[in-house]
Amino acid sequence: MQQIDWIVLAGIILFLCLMVVFLVRFVKDLATPASERTGSGSSSGGGVIGALGVLDRIVNPAGEHVQEAQEVEQEEDGIGGE
Repeated sequence: MQQIDWIVLAGIILFLCLMVVFLVRFVKDLATPASERTGSGSSSGGGVIGALGVLDRIVNPAGEHVQEAQEVEQEEDGIGGE
């Protein structure tokens, strides 16, 4: 075998070993209950939801939020009153 063949073979073996390690960590993380996990955020995705709320307020100014909320209330009152 030539030298390049050994390098490619070593790369493939290293890649396969790393994939096994990542798969084991992934399965272990799935088996861990959310209450025992460490890191930022919560199991309900509160950080993502908060970020989406801020992004929504940037895209839609505050006046539009109030108007949309009033329209939804009026629709709900109309549906509930019938």
